[in-house]
Parts: sequence; C-alpha cells; structure tokens
Amino acid sequence: MLNTANKKMNNNKLDAIKLYQEHKRRLEGISTSKKLLDLMLEVQRHRAASLATLGGDVFFENRLWSIQKAITKYIAELGPGPQKLLTEQEQHQLYGEWVTIRSQWQKDTVIQNFLLHSHLIDLILKINTNVCVRSGQTQLNEEHQALSDYGMHHLPILLEAAAQARGLATHCAAQSTNSERFTSRIRYLINQITLLDERAQATIVNSSPECYRIIQQARTRNNCEHYMSVFLTRLKEHFTTSDKPNLFSDEIYTTGSQFIMANYDILLRTYKLMSKNMDSDMEEWIYRSSYNA
Repeated sequence: MLNTANKKMNNNKLDAIKLYQEHKRRLEGISTSKKLLDLMLEVQRHRAASLATLGGDVFFENRLWSIQKAITKYIAELGPGPQKLLTEQEQHQLYGEWVTIRSQWQKDTVIQNFLLHSHLIDLILKINTNVCVRSGQTQLNEEHQALSDYGMHHLPILLEAAAQARGLATHCAAQSTNSERFTSRIRYLINQITLLDERAQATIVNSSPECYRIIQQARTRNNCEHYMSVFLTRLKEHFTTSDKPNLFSDEIYTTGSQFIMANYDILLRTYKLMSKNMDSDMEEWIYRSSYNA
C-alpha cells in the first residue's frame, strides 16, 4: 500500500515538473515573440526613413544610422534561447537579409527598397508564427488560443499593413508626387487595415470575459479607433485622389506612427495576459500543493 502511494506521489511530481516546463516554454515563446516584433518595428521605421530619403527628405536620412544600429542589436540578441525556439537557419536568414538591405538601400529603386524591407518583415512574421507553435501557445484552452491569435498573429499583421501605408505615403509626401503605382497600393492598404482591425476584434471576443474587458478598456484609453480614423482619412485625402499630397512627410509619418504605437501597446498588454495564463492541470496542482502545505 505504501509503495503504491509513493509511486502515485512520484508520478504527480513528474507530471507537475512537465507542466512547469511547458509553462516556462510558453513564457520564453512570448518573450521571443516580443523581441521579434520589436525588430519588426525597427525594420518598418527603416523602410519609412529610407523611402523618405530616396524621395529627397534629409530629415529622415539623419535617423537612419541609429535605426540601423538598433536593428543590428536586436538581431544579435535573437539567439535560440534555452528552449531552442529559433533555428540556426532562421537566424542566418534574418541576418543575411538585413545585411543586404543595409548595404544596398541607397542603390535600390524605391520599389526595390520597399519590397526588400517587406520581404524581411514577412520573414519575421513567419518566424514569429513558428515560435508561437513551438512554444505551445496553441496547446491551452480556446480562450488562450484566441488571446494568442490576437497578439501573435492578427495585431502584428495589422501593424505591418499600417506601416506599409505609412512608408509609401511618407515617400510620396517627401517627393511631393503621388504615382499611380503607389496610390493604388495605398488604396488597397486602406481597405486591408480596416479589414484586419475587424478580424482582430472578432478574434479577441473569444478570449475570457476578463481578458476581453481589459483589452477593450486599453483600446479606449489608447484612442485606437480615433488614431485609425485620422490615419485612414489623411491617406484617402492626400494619397489616393490627387497627383500631389498636401502635407509634409513627417506629418503623415507621425499620424501613421500614432496608430501603430497605440496598437503596439495593446499587443504588449495582450502578452502580459498570455503570460499569466497557465494549464488548468498546473493551476489545480498549485492549488492542491498550497492547500496541503
């Protein structure tokens, strides 16, 4: 009888250790995802600044060195980590594509510059999705899955659509010309931003009532809807209906950045909520351990 009790106790201990390791893996996944998206934001800034510079804006050219330094630092800090959530191939790809952009951007055409930056960001988003799966974010309940989809999938894609529009509009404003190729793309992005925001909000509804309440309160405090409305209105007025925008490059850059950073703050809040979530079996084990102590 005693041996059976000891065996059961040992099995419970092993199960608890396994659950704890899985929880640690999820936490590292959230931390790694945040680093990837911090990197994405800097690449987006570099795209906008280099596009503005290619359009003749010296003000943005002065920002490039500090942005390049930040990107190189972020990539260097993106090691595989204890849980090996990034592969060596992914690290090499990130570094290789960034080196190409850093050394070539002044020689590229505007569209080449835009595409190279966007390709690197697509790679970052792809790796972020891999980290989400590898770290076990998809293995908890449906409410955590909704929170994970919202923070690690929908919001990053929304940020990139907004950043693409910001970069192209900043270039047009710097050059004081709206080419049909860019205005067509900006029209598409305006529709995408609206659609992606709706999809994100439809996803977060499926999280827990408490998480949903916290996210919605944060969105209200951050004026997310207001910043999106202002940004989209200025894009429509100045970059889709005329041959020449009637505002400065730093104005549209700032307007787009306000919307991006308001939503980035929501993303960080989502990550904090995800970090607090844990497997129901682990919660029960912690409760039992505390009760029996």
